[in-house]
Amino acid sequence: MAPVGEPCIPRKGNVGRNALAATLVLLLFGACSAEEDDVSGVTTPQTPSVERSVGFDGDIVRLGVIANLTGPGATLDRARLTGVSAYWSDVNMAGGLGERYAVELVIVDHRGDPQIAAEAIPELLDQVVALAFVNETAMGAVHPFLAADQVLGVAPTSTMDWESDPRFLTHSPPVEAIVLALFERSPSRRWCVVTDGSPLGVSIEAVASEAARLAGAQRVTLIDVSEDLMVAVSAAACAKVLIETADQLQQRVLDSLPAGRTVFRQAAVTDPGTHRDDIEFAYIDSGPAWSVDSSTGMRQFLAALLRHAPDTEPDTRIREGYVSQLRLHALLNQAVSLGDLRRSNLFSLGQSHQLIDMSGLAENVDMSAEPQIFPRSAMVWAESQDNDQIEADARGWSPTELLRPEKFSVLASELSN
Repeated sequence: MAPVGEPCIPRKGNVGRNALAATLVLLLFGACSAEEDDVSGVTTPQTPSVERSVGFDGDIVRLGVIANLTGPGATLDRARLTGVSAYWSDVNMAGGLGERYAVELVIVDHRGDPQIAAEAIPELLDQVVALAFVNETAMGAVHPFLAADQVLGVAPTSTMDWESDPRFLTHSPPVEAIVLALFERSPSRRWCVVTDGSPLGVSIEAVASEAARLAGAQRVTLIDVSEDLMVAVSAAACAKVLIETADQLQQRVLDSLPAGRTVFRQAAVTDPGTHRDDIEFAYIDSGPAWSVDSSTGMRQFLAALLRHAPDTEPDTRIREGYVSQLRLHALLNQAVSLGDLRRSNLFSLGQSHQLIDMSGLAENVDMSAEPQIFPRSAMVWAESQDNDQIEADARGWSPTELLRPEKFSVLASELSN
């Protein structure tokens, strides 16, 4: 059995001197009011005491993380975990949950092996209130344990199965919705869909034919990553290529594609350092521009990075880790206010909560809406070759189109049958 990782209480990091720091400080101070609030006469409502429970010892709330941190393709989860840690470090700096209880992350490294995840999860669940991060490789292994114990887990990306499962907290559109929306956007173009055996790749491969039919896209070719991509993509004469492969395969796939194509990838699982001058890159991103002024949440996020990871470059994978914690944080705060952090109570709250404000970092989540807003939207971004382009953000990306499928309810119905 893989050993459960050492507990880690996210703390404040050392602030370095860099351009991000200087810019953010100016913006933050510029936004502050010169007037002080008058707090005279204000009384703080009393919060009921919280009984001890699994994962809560009366002082510290422990959350589990199960990810690939040292195996093949580990750069993805390490980046996302940077965002997760920065988020809870900020929460702890503000006093913790309900301004009373510190949050501690208990981390398991499954090294990319779902069997290690399955062996480690029972011990981990004996220590935590919920799972703050379950990576895609571990989803299948972890799910039976979450179902048995009514434990909530955060999914950093989404498929239709994960989106509709009450045990997973998601915030991004399911990959099936993305495929349908892309085909609806350009039904007359030739599409190649390159996938592997990863969970997201399997989901995209399974939905591609039905999504093409609903979108009226007649020229969609499925290609396994093991094929000769230069030959296969050229033979299919695809103008547009959608890639969904594991992190460690991304560079090899990009190096193998013929020139002159438009390549679509999910920004949340993409290494931002991969480039080719003879290919046009487009990214599907559920978040805003990489700019402190693009949303309230971006200001908070960049400030958290400045405090806890000041040397990081603009990387959507870090932001996705940060954003993924918003929904769990709201539920934990609600549980603290009710004086009950038991996992069964947290699970019930997850099914009945009202609107959760995602601070402009993702579409707001409202489980009480009838019908629910589903699926959430994303944006297509193009990689800018012109660094002086006004619309380009700090990543060098420019927004091109909102991505929301028109026939998703039909697709969901067809797949469920």
